[in-house]
Amino acid sequence: MEPENNNKVIGPGAKHRLMKYQDSLQQALEKAGLVKAFLQHNQLAIHPINYAVVYDYISGNNAGLCQAIEQKLASKTALDDFIMAELYQRWLADENTEQEQLLQEVTGIVGRLSGYTDLAAEATGQFIQQLEQHLDNLATAPAKVSDITGVIKAQAQAYQQQQQQLHNQLEMANKQSHQLRHELEQLKLQRMQDPLTGLYNRIAMQNQVDLWLTEQPERRIAAIVVDIDHFSRFNQDYGQTIGDVILSKVARKVGSYVQASGMPVRSGGEEFLLLLPDIDLRTANEIAEQVRKGVEKLRFVSSRDKKSLPKVTISLGVSLFQAKESWYQFLARSAQVLKLAKERGRNQVADELMLQQG
Repeated sequence: MEPENNNKVIGPGAKHRLMKYQDSLQQALEKAGLVKAFLQHNQLAIHPINYAVVYDYISGNNAGLCQAIEQKLASKTALDDFIMAELYQRWLADENTEQEQLLQEVTGIVGRLSGYTDLAAEATGQFIQQLEQHLDNLATAPAKVSDITGVIKAQAQAYQQQQQQLHNQLEMANKQSHQLRHELEQLKLQRMQDPLTGLYNRIAMQNQVDLWLTEQPERRIAAIVVDIDHFSRFNQDYGQTIGDVILSKVARKVGSYVQASGMPVRSGGEEFLLLLPDIDLRTANEIAEQVRKGVEKLRFVSSRDKKSLPKVTISLGVSLFQAKESWYQFLARSAQVLKLAKERGRNQVADELMLQQG
């Protein structure tokens, strides 16, 4: 009997993790204490995702993760499980990095296949046309040449049929490649969306903001922060399943007020962010008020007993991005404007001018 082979192949992601974590027991214990202190200071639960993110941050192995956390801390952004999960998804999930690389490679292959299909079809047509022309010229030659011409024509017809079959196959492959490309684009889109609400997630938000500011560094971007009033109490009274339904419907309503140039984002558990480029504060306030009224008009009925559920309202904070501040500082300031709307009684819109006056 052959001896068991224990020399298993380790994938690139696993090799990277093994190389990255070479701490001694004492080092790991020291870092564990720092991780626990960090989590407690930021009022975060000690579960695997939060622990992994903070351990990597404490270790300093991931420059991108460290920078992202430092920016949030500098702007006094409150860390929660939602943000920590997105940090894990963006910076620590090896399978996502490998999947993105795979998607890029497959997309390139698909693009080349489409180009090869068009070239093959064009070359086939030109070859057949030239061959028929030469055969017609041979037909004017002496008798023996004419006999040979007949054979060549027969062979050419057979070749033409084969080429036509190839052309049909390439056309089918081309259609399949276009379908695959569409599916890949849908997959990429899904990775940029929040699965519950269908709105964009923070990763998509950061990518879009980077694009906007790269195109125009001084670009004016308005932000409307939206929070569902007393949503945690609603979840406690009616359960998370009904709460998720309410959250999803409110999200769709909120997102419906954003045109194609803007971006609706789920930025927290029951919090949304509407980004509106090239909009002034007054216009953003008007849009925010429309959103508030639209959500207030929503009515919900329990599918179980057909009873009406309590009215859902939202509080909104409106602010404009300033080029002198970082994006995280801007989000933190926007959160302060939202807090003002809640302090003033909820179900209303506050803007950054009110914050300055207060």
